Amino acid sequence: MQTCLKRSRAKSFGGGRLLRSLLVLGCAIAAIDGAVASTRLVSLVFASSLNNPQRVGGDTLRKAVLTGAEGRLAVDIRGSSNMLGSENMVLAATQSGSVNVAVLSGSVVSSAVPELGIFDIPFLFRDAAHARAVAEGTAGASIAAKFADKGLVLLAIGKQGFRNITNSERPIRTPADLKGLKIRVIPNEIYQMTFKALGAEVVPMEFPLVYAALKDGRIQGQENPVDNIVANHIYEVQKYLSMTGHFFAPVVFIANRDFFQSLDPADQAALRAAAKAGADATWQSGADLEAKSLETVRNSGMQVVEQVDRQPFIDAVKPLEPEFEKRFGKELLSAVRAAR
Repeated sequence: MQTCLKRSRAKSFGGGRLLRSLLVLGCAIAAIDGAVASTRLVSLVFASSLNNPQRVGGDTLRKAVLTGAEGRLAVDIRGSSNMLGSENMVLAATQSGSVNVAVLSGSVVSSAVPELGIFDIPFLFRDAAHARAVAEGTAGASIAAKFADKGLVLLAIGKQGFRNITNSERPIRTPADLKGLKIRVIPNEIYQMTFKALGAEVVPMEFPLVYAALKDGRIQGQENPVDNIVANHIYEVQKYLSMTGHFFAPVVFIANRDFFQSLDPADQAALRAAAKAGADATWQSGADLEAKSLETVRNSGMQVVEQVDRQPFIDAVKPLEPEFEKRFGKELLSAVRAAR
């Protein structure tokens, strides 16, 4: 253990506290593994607030592993948007092997696995059922095959929700209302080109920095599922919410490839089944949860534009279609649109 900790102090990963905490966690896991050979401790990390789908999915995965692996595996969960840094840092730590399993926003993971970016295309999905049919169908299987070359295994795809726009200046009813507003987006190329097409001044920013930037006025708005807006208290620093539903946001359950391959086949199957149970839990949290979240933001004083005519937004991003066809292919896009 002491030798391991010395190595952890010697390593560097962007100088961040995430790596230090994860390396210490790894040392603890190694020590426990040595002491209790019959149970292997699996690290699971997500960088989000505790009430988000990542937490729901992670908790469900942990419980399912205890049953499915019959005591051979146990899961240690670490989750916080402030303590562990950004989701991009967690993704990099999972690729490097400092983290065994992670539950992350699909729009972050698509930076490493571009094929997953099919879920980032604006206004592509009719509803959550449509997105699930794609995730669990042939398109999802073809995307999963692309993870191995990135040092990862895709265990399951779940639901974070449709993303909506908040800002501090005015209601957003048409793309023209976005003109001149500094809107934070995930550092994701498709997200950035979408909001540029909609007329906003785009500010890519890691999520842990967003609340402070909204509070001090460096940016005027951001976009997220309503549950995230509530869980991270965005309603405290924003006045308007527009239910644009412009992106569908999946959550992905991933494992480090070398770690996963080191498991016995029975434990690999148990981990996949547990991740599937975690994903199912996120798909099942639906309209009731969003209704409660909307009630919370209204009670906080936010003005909600619930009925948004999406067609002008769809028309504004149509010039991006050739780029999407170039990236993903016409056949795949047609198959996604036709999925039931």
